[in-house]
Amino acid sequence: MKWNIEKKYLRVGVILLGVIILSILFNYSLQHSEEMNNFSATVKGTMWPIVMGCVLAYLLNPILHFFEYYCFLPIGNLLYKKPDKELKKKKFARAFAIFFTIVFFLIVVVGGLYLVVPQVYQSLIKIVTDAPSYYNEIQSWINSLNKEKSEISRYLLMGLDRIYFQAIEYLNNDILPNMDKIVAGITSGIVGGLKIILNMVLAIIISVYVMAGKETLISVAKKLVYSIFSIKNANSVLDGMRYVSQVFGGFVNGKIIDSFIIGAICYVFMVIVGFDYAVLISIVVGVTNVIPYFGPFIGAIPSAFILLMISPKQSIIFVIFVIVLQQVDGNIIGPLILGDRLKLSSMWILFAILVGGGLFGVLGMILGAPCFACIYSLVGTICRSKLKERNLPTDTDDFYGLECIVSENGKNVPMMKEHVPENMKGKQKEIKKEDNEQE
Repeated sequence: MKWNIEKKYLRVGVILLGVIILSILFNYSLQHSEEMNNFSATVKGTMWPIVMGCVLAYLLNPILHFFEYYCFLPIGNLLYKKPDKELKKKKFARAFAIFFTIVFFLIVVVGGLYLVVPQVYQSLIKIVTDAPSYYNEIQSWINSLNKEKSEISRYLLMGLDRIYFQAIEYLNNDILPNMDKIVAGITSGIVGGLKIILNMVLAIIISVYVMAGKETLISVAKKLVYSIFSIKNANSVLDGMRYVSQVFGGFVNGKIIDSFIIGAICYVFMVIVGFDYAVLISIVVGVTNVIPYFGPFIGAIPSAFILLMISPKQSIIFVIFVIVLQQVDGNIIGPLILGDRLKLSSMWILFAILVGGGLFGVLGMILGAPCFACIYSLVGTICRSKLKERNLPTDTDDFYGLECIVSENGKNVPMMKEHVPENMKGKQKEIKKEDNEQE
């Protein structure tokens, strides 16, 4: 005997089964939180090289494209002229393009660390060594203020003394007596550093395989999408993924280039003017510039404080320079590199940064804007689709001054505030009720 089960009951049963399974897993995770944390850490440690390899391949894809199509494919056309050698020509171009892409990446990373790390280390050592002289200079500057502002000078000296002596006390009481623990921590840190290096090597190897077979991986993903969704929904999913790739790829790569340019300009300015700690401060300014809106201020505050210890004049000049530099970046350099990829107003970008930073920290502040841009686009697409189904306008300007929409002779007619008849205003609730019933 055959069982005939209606699809709606089958769907309800699957949903209930899923809810029960999720409830059991949630209850188990609460009762065995330590085991779940260990399992989560194991999964993260295992997946980290794979995720980083895919991310690295995605970020290096523009460089790969340049080497492949503009450098080695023309060479391949000269070496493999016969039509039956087309596959060999493509493999030749892809292989050499991957090799030079990885070499370029390693040169940038290793060369940058080799040039920057020693200077940053020397700058930090100099800050610690010269701290007493900086303290005396600031104290002398405060004492040289106008005698009429003696009360302000007194409070500034009190604050300076408190900060300085707390730092010295922390060094003598907490750092020096616990050097054995610090050495043990450094030893474990070396082990952790070796693990990071190993994971980075694995990530680079995985990125090579991803770049070599990116067309196959994309084809498998498309095949999976069309096997799960209907053709209409699958086309929408692929369009959405293309938009997400365009937004994230353009924003992240563009922001990295933009931040590098800002850091380089800051370094050149500080070298020309003769400010100390040019490398350290330029790195801080460049790295924090990745964060939209708040990044310049996050980088400028500690940098200005470092320069304040040397000379208040240098600190003031630096603050003015950062303000001018960010205006140039926001109005010239940034739009030239990034364009209008996010297509969001300043209010929504600010909202995305605040929410992303509050939920996910620095990473949320960096990726909050492109994530929100994708969500905003998705909601807009769904909204326009629903409006078209109801034969309503999709342009936002058409809804300015709208009071209600009424049905006349089977058509939806928008009523503006100044044109709504008194007898039609009461029909708004009926229209909403009809729409809810249709849904």
